Amino acid sequence: MNIENPFEFLLDLEKRTIAASTGLPSVEQIEKEWVGVGFRIGDSRLIAAMSDVKEILDLPAFTQVPGVKSWIVGVANVRGSLLPIMDLKTYLLGEDIKQRNKGRVIVIDYKGFNTGLVVEEVYGMRHFREGELSKDIPEVPEGITPFIEHAFKSEEEHWPVFDFNQMTEDERFAHAAL
Repeated sequence: MNIENPFEFLLDLEKRTIAASTGLPSVEQIEKEWVGVGFRIGDSRLIAAMSDVKEILDLPAFTQVPGVKSWIVGVANVRGSLLPIMDLKTYLLGEDIKQRNKGRVIVIDYKGFNTGLVVEEVYGMRHFREGELSKDIPEVPEGITPFIEHAFKSEEEHWPVFDFNQMTEDERFAHAAL
């Protein structure tokens, strides 16, 4: 190796690097990734597509709204915009979240408007490979079942996928007034 000629040195370095490398995976080996946000309603750990979640907030100060169903928590001012807030556990299971002030708010798009859904806990982002998609759905309460079509199952975790879009198409969701 000739150290005096930098170009020859770089060519030799490139040749040795290529010889020692394992290469990139072929296109067949690359598996698409699905990203979701994990959360809890009652005793059920669920996950929703990251693309369905606009943001996650602590429960903001809110004003109660008279003449609405029990699952409507109220309306909050979030950065100058009104955010209707709904208790997802009460809506789906008919049970209030015991410590609502400790819950988190998942903001979704409902007919072009941000809508906040209070859940008991948010676990953060989870990543799954498409090969981990499963039709084997863990047992969930009856009120949640209509909004779950599949789950993701990895070695240590099994997450039913909750579909916010399907839930908002439910006729009950559109009729919040008493």
